[in-house]
Amino acid sequence: MFLLRPDKQVEQIYLYCLAEAARRFGITVYGWVAMSNHQHLLVRDNRGNLPAFLAHFNKLTAKALNDHWGRWENLWSSEQTNVVWIVDPQDAFEKLIYVLANPVTADLVDRISDWPGAISLRQNLSGEPITIVRPAFFREDGPMPAEVTLRVERLPGFEHLSVTEWESTLRSRLEGEEAAARKIRFREGRTVLGRKAVLDAACTDRPETVAPRRRLRPHLACSNAQLRRAALCVLQLFRTTYRTAMELWLSGDKATWFPPGTYKMALLGACCRPTVDLVAV
Repeated sequence: MFLLRPDKQVEQIYLYCLAEAARRFGITVYGWVAMSNHQHLLVRDNRGNLPAFLAHFNKLTAKALNDHWGRWENLWSSEQTNVVWIVDPQDAFEKLIYVLANPVTADLVDRISDWPGAISLRQNLSGEPITIVRPAFFREDGPMPAEVTLRVERLPGFEHLSVTEWESTLRSRLEGEEAAARKIRFREGRTVLGRKAVLDAACTDRPETVAPRRRLRPHLACSNAQLRRAALCVLQLFRTTYRTAMELWLSGDKATWFPPGTYKMALLGACCRPTVDLVAV
């Protein structure tokens, strides 16, 4: 259902919960878009606590949006969140383009700037933070801050560009995505839904098309073949090392070390080394 269907309250709830969760768990945010029935995030997990960040963010958003819509059922899908490790700075840039261009490639609006929902386009271009006031759902005398600041950081690997150069690079690529989407729609005889129709949709509406099912879920994104092979080796090594450590742990060796990237066993008191990764959700 379109439970993230844009309006002022939905956007306020989404951005407030994202900013509060990112601050609480030390997450660096590079980009986001809230579509009507799903979201995309590009973030860096600085403390190895991405699962806790996602759980907190999703819980706050679900509670506030259910109150907004006057409903009580699950807001998010029960399936596991698809988290992808972004290996290379160029791959991170491609993911950012994918995130920002989602409303256009989904044939909802003609230009990215036409999307009426929560999207980081303006912050990605300007680098300026935004301040969000606490939504009415959270009580005034509660622990949630009266307002929060949401910042979008420049992608790693692009720090050498000036503000003007970065804006030009990003705009040029996004305009290319918009032009490519128009060509595809023209060739296939399709049109965009339009900003007004997006806003007029009911939260209980559903897409007319069904999302593909039972496809492979990627664990990493890397277009460079050599880097991809190396990253896959790292992933395989992690799984092998984790399996060995788990066998030792279960046999009674509580001093064994789990590899970087381990999360659950760290909560259970195991010795784990944290990791820092840039991921897309």
